[in-house]
Amino acid sequence: MKILIASASPTARKIIRGILEKIGHASADILEAADRKATVSALTNPKAGFDLGIVDWDLPDLDSLGLARELRDSKSVKVHLLFCVKPADRDAAGEVTGLGPYDWIERPFTDEAFRKKVRAMRKTTEKPKTKLSTRRLRAIASGKDAEFSLPFLLQLPSHLIDELLKRALRSRHRPGTVLLKPGDVAEALHIVTRGEVEILEGSAGIGTRISGEGDPYGELSFMTAQPVVETVRAHTEIDVASVTKAELAEVLRRHPRMADYLSSLLSRHSKTMKTRATTLSHADFKGTLDATPFADLIQLLGSTRKTGVLGFRDGNRAGAIYLEDGEAVHAWTDDLKGEDAFFEIAGWKAARFAFRSIRRQEPKTLKAATMTLLLEAMRRLEER
Repeated sequence: MKILIASASPTARKIIRGILEKIGHASADILEAADRKATVSALTNPKAGFDLGIVDWDLPDLDSLGLARELRDSKSVKVHLLFCVKPADRDAAGEVTGLGPYDWIERPFTDEAFRKKVRAMRKTTEKPKTKLSTRRLRAIASGKDAEFSLPFLLQLPSHLIDELLKRALRSRHRPGTVLLKPGDVAEALHIVTRGEVEILEGSAGIGTRISGEGDPYGELSFMTAQPVVETVRAHTEIDVASVTKAELAEVLRRHPRMADYLSSLLSRHSKTMKTRATTLSHADFKGTLDATPFADLIQLLGSTRKTGVLGFRDGNRAGAIYLEDGEAVHAWTDDLKGEDAFFEIAGWKAARFAFRSIRRQEPKTLKAATMTLLLEAMRRLEER
């Protein structure tokens, strides 16, 4: 969401920027204007692409009502406006609410009152974007692999893109460079930022597919710590941004919603996951972690939204993880509970496990998203 703050007061702009950043708006998405000329130029320029303008009603020389009418009549610019008014201007400002997606807030206002206004306007700006995204997805959904066509980075809000790329290590590779080969384990989330890579399936390189800008490669190996079964090779000259588990764990800590976007990456492997998930057709099943690795097991239960207890026995050690609709909500071992127990069980390489579809009775001890817990567990195992 791109926002313009228009005020002659540097202090007011700084305060509003601070509130916006606190509620999750990226600094790079917030621009400022200090006078009428810059404000009108920015908001009426279709190429500027602002979603919201936060404008002082009494900005010198600005005809605020006239600006609202001009934007209402524009066919190329669709921007929401939130005017900051003093008590004497309330009646005049009230007229803008009937002109379009415009609102006002009286100064001085509290942080919470301002947040509510911005959140309400953000919801109305997201609706048309959702419709546009739906149309785009339908348009590209013309092949059996169409669900893979939308680049991963395009699924993220701009502040998460900035955060990921800021923490990434950058590299450049020539065409033909082998980036991953069967047996390798991806140690970072590799995202192509320029160029294309080709994915060669099988030892003979049969079933080639192309992955382009904004998409990752080797992501399943990265998230499960299992060896890749494909060869990934630079198809053109490429630039790659690589985010390590430690850096990604920090992003997840700061932005818990990132776990949802990481989970969506697994959709590109949905056919494989559904095939393997046939073992879950019955309520109860069992096995060993040397045959079904811990990360795969948790993700299989998540993909089928299972509710129940997953019990483990490793020699004299015992433990369990409770799941509700596929999300891990409680974990215990003989002497641990919560995240410590989850991480402990993740390190049992040859434990026997059994799943039973029963409801949890114990208190909830896991608050982080399951994907966040898995990534942290993999990072801790690597450190060991």
